[in-house]
Amino acid sequence: MHIVGLAFVITAMALYVGAILQGCIGFGMVVLAFPVLVTIEPALMPGSMLIASLPIITVNLFRNWGGTDLREVGWLTLGRLPGIALAIWLVGAVDSSLLSLGGGVLVLGAVALSFWAPRVVRSRRNLVSAGVVAGVFGTAMGMGGPPIGLLYQHEDGPRLRATVSVMMFAGAPLSLAMLALSGDLTATDLRTGLALMPVTTLGIFSAPRFIGWFDQRMRVAVLAICAIAAVVAMAKIVISG
Repeated sequence: MHIVGLAFVITAMALYVGAILQGCIGFGMVVLAFPVLVTIEPALMPGSMLIASLPIITVNLFRNWGGTDLREVGWLTLGRLPGIALAIWLVGAVDSSLLSLGGGVLVLGAVALSFWAPRVVRSRRNLVSAGVVAGVFGTAMGMGGPPIGLLYQHEDGPRLRATVSVMMFAGAPLSLAMLALSGDLTATDLRTGLALMPVTTLGIFSAPRFIGWFDQRMRVAVLAICAIAAVVAMAKIVISG
């Protein structure tokens, strides 16, 4: 495994709290746990984290299925496919620090604009564009939720959780398959991700007691987590440098 002993325990605790957050708003596990992950073992991302998140994605999907708009999800998924392919190319062609900086600036700018820009219409073009960005973020950095969260920030909790969960349910296996084909997913990633699955499973089943609180503050929570995602992505440059 990538991590053992105390490092495993600390990582597991961070993922447990992150899994609760993801169960409440639809994304955020890796965002919340990022400082721990990048400090203890950066190699955990994205492969091990994609594997460890599968129970959360699956449970969230079935819990919130009633809020899903399959037409919109279809356009998001259409954009995610080229986004995944682009991410695989970027991982091999672009320095990871530059990738993190660009992604962080993009998300932070979107968060800032959302405070005075009008509500974004979920047209086909906007849905596909968000899907592309989510595919890049999810595959390259394990953080595919913020672009979708920003697009759906004005929706209620069940709608947001349902949309993100369906996207992740469809996209995570594709990301894992393409990482494997490109040689960026190893047996060690698989073992570590599977070892962390019980922790994330416990977290997602602990989430319902907090969902009501988050549903009353959903837009604030989404914007806060997106801003944190941008900051920690950019902080990776300082940590690794």
